[in-house]
Amino acid sequence: MNEELTKYKGIVYLIALLIILPMMVYLLALNKTLNTYTEYHKTLAEIENLEATMTNADAKTPEQVMSQDYISNGLILNYINNSDKLDAGDIIIDKFIPSKIDLGNGLFVHTAQITVYSDYISIVKAINNLETANMCKIVSVHFQSEQNRQTNRVKLKANIIIQQIQEQ
Repeated sequence: MNEELTKYKGIVYLIALLIILPMMVYLLALNKTLNTYTEYHKTLAEIENLEATMTNADAKTPEQVMSQDYISNGLILNYINNSDKLDAGDIIIDKFIPSKIDLGNGLFVHTAQITVYSDYISIVKAINNLETANMCKIVSVHFQSEQNRQTNRVKLKANIIIQQIQEQ
């Protein structure tokens, strides 16, 4: 009986050596290496595609490039109250914070944060004026209600962020 067990024991060791050991080596060591290798080549292909698109992008300018700056000099503020439907005192402009970023190739991104106080309808009309003027893009509008402690009235505050691409 011991001879049969030792005979089968050798066959089990042989199967383990030829089948199970290579599977364990693959799962524990080679699997991660092969995955990393394939990811590396995928990343290289993506980088080559991006470089090709970047060389094509250098030749093109963005679609909405303006020649005149409306944000830095504050001309855009005229378009907030520029409507027949708005009275002169409907919208109170509290803050106007412009900034400028150089993109290179003679392109600049002008960004402004405008904080206004008014009722909802007047603010929406002002945003419509900015959109129809087509001089800048509205990136973000954030509404917030604030209560005036002296008059106990609630006013609506809107933070409007706009951007313009300018070529110089």
